[in-house]
Amino acid sequence: MSDTGAGATLIVGLHGVLDRHPWIDRVNAEFDLEEDVFSLAVRRASAYAWSSTVLTDKPAADNLWDHNDADGDWTQDGQVRQLAWLQASLPRPLNIPGRRQRARRLPVLPVITVLSDALRRVGSVRLTGTHALVPLHRAGDARVELAEVSDWFALADPSGAASLTVTVSALASANLGARAAEIRDAALERTYGHLAVEPLKPAVVKTPGLAQPLAGVVQAEGLRRALAFRCEAREWSTDVAAWATEVFADSVRAVTGLSGLTLITVSSDV
Repeated sequence: MSDTGAGATLIVGLHGVLDRHPWIDRVNAEFDLEEDVFSLAVRRASAYAWSSTVLTDKPAADNLWDHNDADGDWTQDGQVRQLAWLQASLPRPLNIPGRRQRARRLPVLPVITVLSDALRRVGSVRLTGTHALVPLHRAGDARVELAEVSDWFALADPSGAASLTVTVSALASANLGARAAEIRDAALERTYGHLAVEPLKPAVVKTPGLAQPLAGVVQAEGLRRALAFRCEAREWSTDVAAWATEVFADSVRAVTGLSGLTLITVSSDV
């Protein structure tokens, strides 16, 4: 079953510049299509078997998320826009007697992949940033998996190296600033040195790759930017943005035990 309360909410947004395919309006008219972020994301998530909207007698236990809403700004002006965002509820694992279930990892990469696929279906995309409002108490321990996948990101053309700015916002009571060094060390441990991480002063950090206001501003009310890091990756892509997001989500979870909603943004140099 799904817990539809705020504590189960996951919101992910992709930012950048979209150039719509010149044939989109003609094809929409020919086949009487009215595709938007929501319809495309639902279809793509179903294709990957990550989330289904098909109604059955039994709970969709295999769903990584249940769709709530999605939208995006496709204004054709060459400016950085919030191109696609998705709000979802994370289902609770089914309680199976005699079986101990491990908490699931946050489906950050699957959601970003679905949104990216949806955007590429309607145009060419220059990604400039992502944001994710994540419920840390729903996040399973991802340390081993993140370390295992780190070599994937090492296998990249060195000439494509990119600088990223990562920020973490939480309630002031979490006092994340006091744990910045530990969180950095945890991030380095999870990336095996394939993501350079250096602390920045959160108050002065700029995130030009993000279009404001971010989707989820209502749910994120009360959260304050507490951490900022300058990161160097071998490439810039939706996969790298998802990886960095999950690395810092898992690092914050492990170091602080923080629960509740936490906002993580990743912005490239634009």
